[in-house]
Amino acid sequence: MKKYRVIGPPGTGKTRSLLQTVQKAIDEGISLDNIGYFAFTRKAANEARDRFLADNVGLTKKDLPYFQTLHSFAFNQLGLKEENVMQEEHYKKIGDTCGIQIKYANHETNQWNGIFSSDSEYLTLINLAKVRQITPLEQFDRNEHLTWVERFKLDAISKEINNYKKTYGLIDFNDMIEKFLLSPSKKSFQLIIVDEAQDLSKLQWNMLDKIITDSAASKPRVWIAGDDDQAIFGWAGADVRSFQTWKGTDILLTKSQRVPIDIQTKALDVISRVGVNRIQKDYLPKEERGEIIERYKLSDLITDMEKEDWLILTRTNSLLKPILPQLKRHGLFFQTAQGNSIGKSLYEDIGYWNQMREEKEIPEIQRQRVEERMQEVDITLPWQKAFTKVSPSQIEYMDAMITNGEDLSQEPRIKVSTIHGAKGGEATNVVLFLNQTLNTMAGAKKSAEKQDEEYRVWYVGVTRSAKNLYLIKANNKTKEFKI
Repeated sequence: MKKYRVIGPPGTGKTRSLLQTVQKAIDEGISLDNIGYFAFTRKAANEARDRFLADNVGLTKKDLPYFQTLHSFAFNQLGLKEENVMQEEHYKKIGDTCGIQIKYANHETNQWNGIFSSDSEYLTLINLAKVRQITPLEQFDRNEHLTWVERFKLDAISKEINNYKKTYGLIDFNDMIEKFLLSPSKKSFQLIIVDEAQDLSKLQWNMLDKIITDSAASKPRVWIAGDDDQAIFGWAGADVRSFQTWKGTDILLTKSQRVPIDIQTKALDVISRVGVNRIQKDYLPKEERGEIIERYKLSDLITDMEKEDWLILTRTNSLLKPILPQLKRHGLFFQTAQGNSIGKSLYEDIGYWNQMREEKEIPEIQRQRVEERMQEVDITLPWQKAFTKVSPSQIEYMDAMITNGEDLSQEPRIKVSTIHGAKGGEATNVVLFLNQTLNTMAGAKKSAEKQDEEYRVWYVGVTRSAKNLYLIKANNKTKEFKI
């Protein structure tokens, strides 16, 4: 068995390197059915698969059955069906019994597979305990929770969930991995690849160990890839130490194709503040200076945003909300994790409406769709008055975008995201808010581990930039923390 650890700083082509490894294995005669390519998220797995298919004309998705997340692999290997897995309706029933409200996003639809999402702090703690392989009460005693969590209630809710699952024969996504760990060997690989390995939880590392053990007879080559400097999911149970202590031949990717010289200098200054347990690494920036520009408010950048691609990053989801109305007021087309700021269909229907007014023929299905937006068809009216089932705010926003010359037939140039949501992405222009840095760093001072993760978060944010980095300084207090 040969084991490798690929260390990939930002923009150094980690995924490209892994796909080259897949291609080499195929050229050596290893069948695609004997290659397991596991990514941290479904999105990343699909993107890697699609990139490989683009370079291998003739292959289809069916030819790459094991390009997936670890959760998906466990689900399929156990022969599970959707009805076997806990859903939001089940958690609501448990919440009613326990007197709490629960909003649950399952792992296969959530942005990050393996990361639990809930409005309930109790449920979050229970699932965090499971991925860390400790009890809920041990997780409570770590004192990472909000102040209104009660120890005895946490214990009661945990027991209620377990009783409910047992009564109805259901499992959650972490149970799925635990069940896989106890299952007999079914699948063996000759090549095992894990991307973004620094984000795996202890539970997922245990699953990886089993996959390797199950494949031992095939003498597999095992490649794990990641970057401990980009380990920003500790709050969700990620176990970066398992990546840092992995024993294998190290391969360091040393040339960034994304990060310019001046921006890398800032990024390295930030990440150098990580106190302990960091893999030292040197990598070259791309041959371009880049530019770091300070502004005092987002509106100072609005005119700049009318060209090129932009990535506006915030520290948390709640901090995204005040940004979106600003972009709409200026008629800018943008995208969030929930989708585009306005539906493409409305833009298309305006075009069809204008064709109808000009007495041009349009397909019947489009005609029906346009007419559904109106109470009464009157082609003498402009669309703004005819489309009675479109809100005034949507009309105002659409008019602003048309005036602004936005091309709604293309994907938005502007993306708005949390730093966590943008991990793996990049843009010509990146916007970061320094006041958010102050706030989160202040909250992390009590824990060296949390403080290190905050430095990693901001390192990830800075290194999304391929040319210009805009730093928004909301007030003079931001001088307390220089980035």
